Amino acid sequence: MKNILIIFLFFIAYRSQSQDQLFKKDNSKLNVKILEISPTEIKYKLFNYLDGPTISLLKSEVALIIYQNGVHEVITTEAPQNNPNLNQTNNIVTTPSQYKELISTKHLISINIMEPLNGMLGISYLHEFKGNHANVIIPISLGITQPYMNQSTAAMFFDYNRINVSDYRIKRKIGEIGIGFNFQTDIGKSSTYFLGPYIGIAQYTGTFNEITNYTPLYSSTFVPPTTEEHSFTLNRSYFMFNNGILYRFTKNFNIILNAALGIRKETFLNNNPETFYKKANSTATYYNNSFPINAFKIGLSFGYRF
Repeated sequence: MKNILIIFLFFIAYRSQSQDQLFKKDNSKLNVKILEISPTEIKYKLFNYLDGPTISLLKSEVALIIYQNGVHEVITTEAPQNNPNLNQTNNIVTTPSQYKELISTKHLISINIMEPLNGMLGISYLHEFKGNHANVIIPISLGITQPYMNQSTAAMFFDYNRINVSDYRIKRKIGEIGIGFNFQTDIGKSSTYFLGPYIGIAQYTGTFNEITNYTPLYSSTFVPPTTEEHSFTLNRSYFMFNNGILYRFTKNFNIILNAALGIRKETFLNNNPETFYKKANSTATYYNNSFPINAFKIGLSFGYRF
């Protein structure tokens, strides 16, 4: 009987020494088996259920750990302002595990809500690669109404009101397709700045009036002018530098804010206004008062990431 009692007491002592004790800041105590301590979390199993699931607890909730060998460890955590994982852009702490979750999806389908203001509807596809250091974006859009923004910039950058050519109007933007390659910064944060080249091509249709019998300046007889309307089809090619910010709010919801500046080249597929201008003065060079930077794009896109 005495031997059984000694064995029982030895077993109890062994059990009490082989467990870790975890003290939380709310003054509660847990008998556990500590498995892992990371910069932000403590993983453990309940001592009376070692075959059970692994439990994770934030270090900020723990005050003290007493290990089975009697070693005491006081748990301290850094203040948020000293955390290197603090996202300074939106003041959201992005831990390595949170960032890994955000970038676990690489593809993004988005809609630019600015395009309807220019009579367009479109969709963009974005793919991040190279460890999220770069992305490629392919926008496609189709025209639904008159592109008022394109019409206003045509009047801003080009002078089509030349003697016998007037009332130049872009009636519709048939569509646009492009591709951009961007380099990304702020790796490890929920938002990233990107910068890179964009090339694209768009097609428009429109009209202008030809004054068929204008009166030359040296003529002594004034003849009332008559006009004839002509339709044209125009291709525009773009080369621009794009930059913006990609916000990863969740692994499935992103927002892109971007702006691009560059140059454009125009090719008329039929009825080039320059041809009609030269009919009035065959030795003249058609005047084009475009600025060196004559193309721009802006966007505010909401998208689904998968």
